[in-house]
Amino acid sequence: MIKTAITKIALVGFLPLICSLAPALDPIALAQTSSTATNEITPKISQSDPLANTPIKLVERANSLREQNQLDRALALYRQAIAESPELVPAYYGLGVTLRQKGDIQGAIEAHRQAILIDKSYTPAYYGLGIALYQKGDANGAIDAYNQFVQLSKADTNLAPVYYNLGLAHERKNNIQGAIASFRKAIEFDPKYALAHNGLGTVLRRQGNRQEAISSYRKAIELAPQYAVAHFALGISLYEERDYAGSIEAYKRVTTIDPNFPNVYYNLGLAYNQLDDRQKAIATFRKASEQDPRNADIYAALGSALLREGNIPEATEAFKRSTEINPRVASTFNGLGLALRRQGDLEGAIAAYEKSIAINPRYAAAYNNLGRVLSDQNRNSEAITAFRQAVAIDTKNAVAYSNLGNLLRAQGNSDEAIDAFQKTIAIGKEDLWVDYTSLGLAYADRGRLGEAQSAYFKALSLNPTFAKAHFGLGALYTMKGEVSNAIRSYQEALKLYEENRDAEWIKRTQQAIQALQGIT
Repeated sequence: MIKTAITKIALVGFLPLICSLAPALDPIALAQTSSTATNEITPKISQSDPLANTPIKLVERANSLREQNQLDRALALYRQAIAESPELVPAYYGLGVTLRQKGDIQGAIEAHRQAILIDKSYTPAYYGLGIALYQKGDANGAIDAYNQFVQLSKADTNLAPVYYNLGLAHERKNNIQGAIASFRKAIEFDPKYALAHNGLGTVLRRQGNRQEAISSYRKAIELAPQYAVAHFALGISLYEERDYAGSIEAYKRVTTIDPNFPNVYYNLGLAYNQLDDRQKAIATFRKASEQDPRNADIYAALGSALLREGNIPEATEAFKRSTEINPRVASTFNGLGLALRRQGDLEGAIAAYEKSIAINPRYAAAYNNLGRVLSDQNRNSEAITAFRQAVAIDTKNAVAYSNLGNLLRAQGNSDEAIDAFQKTIAIGKEDLWVDYTSLGLAYADRGRLGEAQSAYFKALSLNPTFAKAHFGLGALYTMKGEVSNAIRSYQEALKLYEENRDAEWIKRTQQAIQALQGIT
């Protein structure tokens, strides 16, 4: 049986960019105003105070307005200050910060660069420049700016936020070692910096060092118990370590902290799925679809869980919904094909598998499943072609080899069937006793009775209650003229078929026994 469970887990941007420095690095650039009411602050400065309209005071007022998110009014004051004092560096810095907050990244870069051009030792401008370049996608430029900030900073400066942002930039460049070193440096400056511990966990996970990543996430959570992002990241790493119960606990904690956290219900459903708790998986995927009704992956996962639960009509609808939202995912059409076949809609299943293959011509599972439904329609030549295509693409596809062998034997081509079953067994899969039995039948077809007997014995060593192997052995003993052994094997098969209430095979086995009893 093809496994259709979706194992991809959803990731979010774990690491928020730190865009402000605290405590203030420059008393002018980051000056705080007194508790003046918002409605008393206007871009036009009162003339009652002879110093109120100096460029420095304009910058201070602009900073206050920016902190209150009155960005347009702040911009007006920064520009007024620059007009009156074109060399006033803090005004350019404030202008750059405000432009970035409004989404004008290029304008922010130019403002910060102008500040640096006037005063190459003005560290806040390097920090602001690094942020803007990072947001523009220029990780190299950001790294250079942050490094300049570090080099120019005083010895007693808390550089934790800068090293944290530097870690983000290195990670964006896939420089994992550089990111690890930067996050560790941030922690060195501030051991209680939860964001840095979380950032370190993220890059350690990318490095493949999940145990250390888990320790980092746990440290971040210890420092900030309500830090939902760290709980979510912990859930991902525990899932990857196959600690599904631990992963579930981490995700449930996220839902408690922030019920609207992106992708948490989807990932939680995947974890329940791994524990085979299908009811909870289905309920959780439904919750995820309510939270994000345009997410095709959620409906595909829901369809998979419903299919495994045997709720075929709803599984079909879930897969269809997923293909409507995103018609470019081969695995979803493959899942739809599985559901339609189970519903008896063979033509619909064929169309779904063909769509899957059109999207991904190298999708071996879809070829295998197409072969199965073609075989259902007795289109055996086409089915064999599909199975051959599956094993040509994926030479380790034991299920496709098994299906090919069974169909080849049914077509009378026992020699090729033997080769297919041998490859299935060499690769390995679940329920290999079935394939050993099929191999025994194919050997028997060719008169290779000793090899057939060995195959049946192997099948029964793996599963002594497999009735078909006992029946095959009975037929083999009959061919060899060993009537007593044949009757014993058939009787064992009959007992097992009766336990399974398999009426057709009960009748066949009784007839075989009666025929032999006539001989004795």
